[in-house]
Amino acid sequence: MAHPFTQRPVLKRLAQALFYRQGVNVFSALQVADFRHLWTGQMVSFLGDALAYNTMTLGIIHMAKAEDVPAGHILSTLFVLSALPSLLLGMVAGAIVDRTDRKRLMIAADVVRGFLVLGFLLVRDLDHVWVYILVSTLLSTVSTFFFPARTAILPLMLGPDQLLAANALAQLTHTLSFVVGAAAAGVLVGAFDATAPAFLFDSLSFFISAYFIARISISGKVTQEHIVANAARTRSKLRRWTRTLRTQARRMAADLRFSLRFVFTDQVMRGVLLSSLALMAGLGAANVTFVPLLIEDLGMPEEGLGAIRFAQTLGIITSSALVTTAAVRKRSPAAIIGGSTVAFGLMTVVVSLTPTYGLMLAVLFAVGLTISPSGIVSSTLIQSHVPSEKLGRASAARGTIVNVANIASMGIAGPLMDRIGARHVFTLAGVIIAGAGMVAWRALHGVPHVPEAAQSSESTVALAAEVSGTPETLSPTL
Repeated sequence: MAHPFTQRPVLKRLAQALFYRQGVNVFSALQVADFRHLWTGQMVSFLGDALAYNTMTLGIIHMAKAEDVPAGHILSTLFVLSALPSLLLGMVAGAIVDRTDRKRLMIAADVVRGFLVLGFLLVRDLDHVWVYILVSTLLSTVSTFFFPARTAILPLMLGPDQLLAANALAQLTHTLSFVVGAAAAGVLVGAFDATAPAFLFDSLSFFISAYFIARISISGKVTQEHIVANAARTRSKLRRWTRTLRTQARRMAADLRFSLRFVFTDQVMRGVLLSSLALMAGLGAANVTFVPLLIEDLGMPEEGLGAIRFAQTLGIITSSALVTTAAVRKRSPAAIIGGSTVAFGLMTVVVSLTPTYGLMLAVLFAVGLTISPSGIVSSTLIQSHVPSEKLGRASAARGTIVNVANIASMGIAGPLMDRIGARHVFTLAGVIIAGAGMVAWRALHGVPHVPEAAQSSESTVALAAEVSGTPETLSPTL
């Protein structure tokens, strides 16, 4: 039987994609007081992060332009170093979160970040831009501990039926906060040539978040029994690992070889990996070069950044709603993943050729339409294809490879932009993405359709947030 939403008009499906998950209103989770406190604090924090993130990016471009210095290498260094903590410390942070009081850890992280952000106020010119880089890296390090704690505390305050709605609402808030923050940053930097208000607000937002987290009634503390049991198990494991270090190293190497071999030899994983690598290679470069392209090549005023972000986000949400329609589900995964990746590559080239700001708004909406189908179908294809006993290792291997590609892309894009210009970087990225999309299309040929239930349950707004370039993950976007 068809999903009840598949027969509705596109506008109603768009509303469903935004405000419903499997027929449940995403705002229903707000009926739980503890989640309401957490969401309120995070809403303010998301807005502050987006405001500071976009202000910092625009500020660097503004200062570099004033001193006639290329901004590409500065932006590359900023984004790469900010992305490294989550890659290097993610596993360590997860282990610590499982052994501490999550609520207190989140409060401490917010307080520390609230003071750290004030360091941005020390930047007055390019001679002090290293402060942006240092503080951003420290903020990213602390955030690496905060977000797993937030994820882990949600099941303690919500039932299983409420988790989907809560996560969807958080992602919706995350996405829309980024759009509002980008618009406000553009006005501050463009109209008033001011950065301090953004950083002061971001600092205040962390303290507001800490206040609301403190109002949560439940304790995020792991029970003493679990701590003792985990500690005992850890000591036992350490003794065993000390005695058999060489054996364990061989096993880890074997697991790594298995994961990489499976990712590269399995048809589905190989095709999805090619598509993901292409997207991240292009999007990583775009994260560094897009705003300089708009301002320096297109002559866009900083105040126009909010409309640009909104246009792309609207395209992402629209295509995320369309991808669950019956007409799209009839297409093969190869056609959806490969076709949307090729289309995204071609639209990236179009971005590099767009001559005016007004036309760029329409182009960015079209770009948004091409981004989400590949991500949604890829995720559900992996979840439905890979056996459960292999899924963790396969997903981790894919995530690590893609993360490294993203960081490498951001590291190369800035210096390359300084040499050949942002437009040429976009053209090159688009060609690479389109070419890899055709390879992915071929690699996935013959793969069966994604199960309807899995595809229709995919979180649309989570995908929108994933590509929105928000400070939580510094995920790339055009």
